Amino acid sequence: MLLYLLFKFAKSKKMPATPPLSIEEILRYDNVAVKYLFEHHYVSLVVFAKNYLADIEDCKDAVREVFLHIVEHKKQFATLEKLKAYLYQSTRNRCLKFLRHEEVKQRHLQEIQAMTEETFYLDRILEEEVYTHLMNAIDALPPQCRNVYRLALENKSNQEIADTLSISIETVKSYKKQGKVLLYNRLKDIVPLALLTTWLPL
Repeated sequence: MLLYLLFKFAKSKKMPATPPLSIEEILRYDNVAVKYLFEHHYVSLVVFAKNYLADIEDCKDAVREVFLHIVEHKKQFATLEKLKAYLYQSTRNRCLKFLRHEEVKQRHLQEIQAMTEETFYLDRILEEEVYTHLMNAIDALPPQCRNVYRLALENKSNQEIADTLSISIETVKSYKKQGKVLLYNRLKDIVPLALLTTWLPL
């Protein structure tokens, strides 16, 4: 029955929109939850798999295997973000397994395997998922701290920020330090520590 549902949702050209579900509702893995997962992640994951596999049907097979595994084993996740990260990582791993098994595109495989975990998150998941969280977290900063951080993310120097906002360089440094602490506390459960250190300006 489960396999039938997965293929039914995957092949459906137009599926009725399912209302947003909480992580608790998704983890029930009933028909509604499975349908929701497909509606919200299937296409994106197939497109993501295309970065590794040339054949679109192979991409679809890899993604279906990921969904089948996660639903059959009723995998548990603390947050929606961690569920999304798992889906992307599992899709990537399925694609790499396919490449190894078929012994094709060896040079491409070596390049993919050489990617560090940081590059993987930065180039894929962070671009599609975590970037929104970062922008929302910056928007939630105190006004002047937010202004400083936005300019810092535009690669403005402390002097340029100070001139733009008519404040001292020491004040700029203070706001950046304050902002980094606030952003870290908000994002530490979503973004890997190494990436937070890289992304958040000093």
